[in-house]
Amino acid sequence: MQCRFIDTGINDCFTNMAIDEALLESNIPILRFYQWKPKAVSIGYNQNINKEVNISYCKKNKIGIVRRITGGKAILHDKELTYSFIIPEKTSLLPKDIVKSYRIIAKALLIGLKKLKINVEMKKINEKIKTPICFNSANWYELTVNNKKISGSAQRRLKGKILQHGSILIDFDYEQNNNISNSNNKIDSIENLKQRITSIKNESNEKISIKKFKKEIKNGFEEHFKFELTNDSLNTEEKILTNKLLKEKYKTLEWNQKFLSAVCKN
Repeated sequence: MQCRFIDTGINDCFTNMAIDEALLESNIPILRFYQWKPKAVSIGYNQNINKEVNISYCKKNKIGIVRRITGGKAILHDKELTYSFIIPEKTSLLPKDIVKSYRIIAKALLIGLKKLKINVEMKKINEKIKTPICFNSANWYELTVNNKKISGSAQRRLKGKILQHGSILIDFDYEQNNNISNSNNKIDSIENLKQRITSIKNESNEKISIKKFKKEIKNGFEEHFKFELTNDSLNTEEKILTNKLLKEKYKTLEWNQKFLSAVCKN
């Protein structure tokens, strides 16, 4: 089956989220890679930004904040490779069962990381830990190395599509991840974060270039799903929709702050 491969490179947080939503209009499977500059916090759809994110710290340190259309917890996007995988539900490549679909996509990521000689495993259970930090707890079938989380993901189904996007950690700033949170829980301390979270830098015996990293993750999807991956870019309609979503949604205070507060009050 044909699958579009789109590497949109480095963008700000608002653009990255707008592109993901714009790509939901595609009727062909898409694997997208992207990165973030400046660094930014993306918050889950139902998170209370005022309660769980240290907004003043983020502003002081020029860290962007954007709300995702997917659920989950806060992620500081910095030294990572982010992927999004978009599949029309009618293709039947993924089951209706969300947990099972997490496992299938995780297998593609696992294959790619194994090619990089990272001794990665799938966490088969969902950890119910009270923390606002995504990487401090593992969802169904997320990837770990020596029981430390190295990749986090979130999924949503809308417009007849399945969207899963996630982050694979190249490096991890424990202190800054602690600082972006308003949590007073002991589990979110720097010491505990070091015990629960790892990165490619920590687990690899060699320096892996971003080019090689992308190549092997791409190969993992191609091999696992038996795709014919075609290098592509945003088409004219997708660019127009991205700009529209940027102005009317992702850059607005209503979407990123006020709406969240209203949701949590209801």
